[in-house]
Amino acid sequence: MKTFLKVKAESLGFDLFGVTTPLPGKHLEAYRVWLSEGMHGDMHYLERHLPMKADPLLLMPEMQSIIVVGCNYWDEPPSALAASIAGYARGEDYHGFMKELLEALGQAAQAEDPAFKYRSFVDSGPLMERDLAQRAGLGWQGKNTCLIHPQKGSWFLLGCLLTNAPLPPDRPFESFHCGSCSRCIDACPTDALQAPHVLDARRCIAYWTIEQRETIPEDLREPIGDWLFGCDICQDVCPWNQRFASPTPHQAFAPKDWLNQYALQDLILLTEREFALKIAPRSPIKRPKYRGFLRNVSVVMGNQRHDHFIEPLQTALARHSEDAMLSGHFEWALQRCLDNEQRAQF
Repeated sequence: MKTFLKVKAESLGFDLFGVTTPLPGKHLEAYRVWLSEGMHGDMHYLERHLPMKADPLLLMPEMQSIIVVGCNYWDEPPSALAASIAGYARGEDYHGFMKELLEALGQAAQAEDPAFKYRSFVDSGPLMERDLAQRAGLGWQGKNTCLIHPQKGSWFLLGCLLTNAPLPPDRPFESFHCGSCSRCIDACPTDALQAPHVLDARRCIAYWTIEQRETIPEDLREPIGDWLFGCDICQDVCPWNQRFASPTPHQAFAPKDWLNQYALQDLILLTEREFALKIAPRSPIKRPKYRGFLRNVSVVMGNQRHDHFIEPLQTALARHSEDAMLSGHFEWALQRCLDNEQRAQF
């Protein structure tokens, strides 16, 4: 059955495949410490999920094996939009795309063996995916906390298929190949990587532009730079990615049309309905919702400081004057775009 599953997974388009057991992971204690130190910020669901991360059998009592798969999502960023978006978020929402592939894998296994039972998860369940992937032989956890494959780098999205089938587990990936390299730590503009393997979400660009929907602290706005949604810096500078990154074969990750159709001054003026119809459908970018998206756009505009942003920012400020969070960000961005004389008059 394992050979059948591996061949089927490759035919479906998965780039990584490995099998491990549902035993607690070796990084569990470090994860507990990370939570206890509050480095997860306001992502309280991570605390609630801890019991199931510690014991995956709570998700499926009859489980005997966990299949871990990965999809390569890397591609060159679109050049038209003067902002940066995390590579996984430029196309279709990977949750749905990978979930369909995992379901197809599970259904194919059931067709071979009706006794095969499974549950599929793509970032939707309380699993320690990178820990499971390492135990399934797919790579090591880098200093930037990403899973790194020794011939393919780290541009992968992970999914898990829990099953009652007693599949032979793969040998865990025990070696560590980051060596003395600290490029990811050194490159992080907000110092979110506090130490090797220690990511403080409270300083992470991805956390503030995705998970948080309210005010971004002023001391973090400038370091956010051009990042409109998420951040790839710690992967961009990784030597393993610079050497092995290859374009994804999956059309689902191709940049959506709006990325080549809108300028920042257009995005800041989108109505909530336009955002819902043109930006959000089947996209991870819907996660911070409309207000969070406009907030992010204004931060990027404020960091770029172009005078042609002044009028659209003024229009947006007038339109959302009753929203204190948005108004505060628009005013900050506007002040940075105005020259000294204009600022005195504002």
